[in-house]
Amino acid sequence: MNPLAGKSILLGITGGIAAYKVPELIRTLKRKDARVKVVMTENAKRFVSPLVISTLSDGLIPSLWEGSITHISLAEEASLLCIVPADYNIIGKAASGIADDLLSTVISAFDGEILFFPSMNYRMYNNPILQKNIDLLRDSGGTVIEPDTGELAYEGTGKGRLPAASRIVLEIEKALTPDLLKGSYCLITGGGTHEKIDPVRYITNRSSGRMAYSLAKCCYMANGKPELIMGITSSKDDENLPYNLIRVENAREMQEEILKRWDRVDYLFMSAAVSDFTCTSSAKKIKKKEKSDLKLKKNLDILLNLKNKKKEQFVVGFALESDNLLSYAKKKMKEKEVDLMVANDISSIGSDFTSGFLIFPGGEEPFKCRKDELSWKILKRISSKKS
Repeated sequence: MNPLAGKSILLGITGGIAAYKVPELIRTLKRKDARVKVVMTENAKRFVSPLVISTLSDGLIPSLWEGSITHISLAEEASLLCIVPADYNIIGKAASGIADDLLSTVISAFDGEILFFPSMNYRMYNNPILQKNIDLLRDSGGTVIEPDTGELAYEGTGKGRLPAASRIVLEIEKALTPDLLKGSYCLITGGGTHEKIDPVRYITNRSSGRMAYSLAKCCYMANGKPELIMGITSSKDDENLPYNLIRVENAREMQEEILKRWDRVDYLFMSAAVSDFTCTSSAKKIKKKEKSDLKLKKNLDILLNLKNKKKEQFVVGFALESDNLLSYAKKKMKEKEVDLMVANDISSIGSDFTSGFLIFPGGEEPFKCRKDELSWKILKRISSKKS
C-alpha cells in the first residue's frame, strides 16, 4: 500500500535554517509517486534557492500577486497541506487568522488536513505564546508534529530540531491513510525468545522481527497506538516510529509484559517466535564433553494461557509450519481461540516476503506478498470485522 501514489501534496516552506532539508523531502515524496507543489515565504528564499525547489518539485508558486494560480485553486487541488519547516511567524499567523502573503492565505482557505512541523531555537519553541498558538492550531483541527531534541544551529542542543525527512514522510503517509484503527491500543509481539541452557547457551526459534515492525508501522499509519514487546531480532526497529519498545529475553518475561497490559488491549498481534522448548538451566557454563544429555520440556503457551478475554478484544495469532500448513493452523486457531490466524510457510523466516493463509471464521484467504503488504491485509481484515 502506498498512500502517496497519485496524491497532490502542497508544501509550504518558511524561513529557518532547517529549510535546507526540504529538497531531500521533496525527492523522497516524488520517489513515492506523489505530486509536490511548493509555496515559499520570502524569508524561506533566503535559506534555500527557489531554483532548486522549482527544479525538484512539480511547481513553485511565485507569490500572491504573480501568476494565474490563486490561493483558492491551490487549496482545492491539494490532498494535504504541509508546512515544513513551520517557523514562529507562520504558526502565529495561522493561529491568529492572519493572511497577508500567499502561504498564510492558502492556510486560511485550506479545508483539508494541515500538518505543521515546527523548527526553531529551543528558546523560541518553549515561548509560552508559541505554545498557546500551537494549542490553538490543534484545537482548530490542525496537526502539529513535535520537533526532535538535538543539535541546533545556535546554542548547542535542545528541542526544536526538524525531524528527518523519513519521519516527515511517515507523518504525511499517516495523514493520507484510512483511519482503520481509530486510536485503538495495539500490542504487538515479535522476535524470538531465548531459553537459557547455561550463561552462554540457549534454545531459541529463528525470527528476524520484520513482521512485528511492519505491523507496528501499519498500525501507526492507520491511527492505532502500537506498543511492541520484542525478543531477539536480527532486524533493526524503525527509529521514526513513536512507539514504546519493551525488550524481553524469554517466554515467561514476554507473558508477564503482555499480562501487565492485557486489560487495555484492543488488538493483540502475537507474531513472536516463542521458543517451543525450555530446559533446566545451569548457573555455570556446562563443560564440553563427548556426550551430554539435554532434557527438554514443553515451554509455556502464551496465547493458550491468556484469560478473561473481553468480547471486544481481537487476537491475531501466527502459525509457522513446514507441512500441512492449513490443517495445523486451523487446529491451533481453535485450540487458542484466536479471532484471526496468520498461517505462514516456513520459507518466510528472515525474508521480506511471505506466503500462506489468513484464516478467519468461515473461510481462508491465500497470500503471497511482502510482509508490509501482509500487514495491510491483516489490518483491513480485522477492521472490517470490528466495524
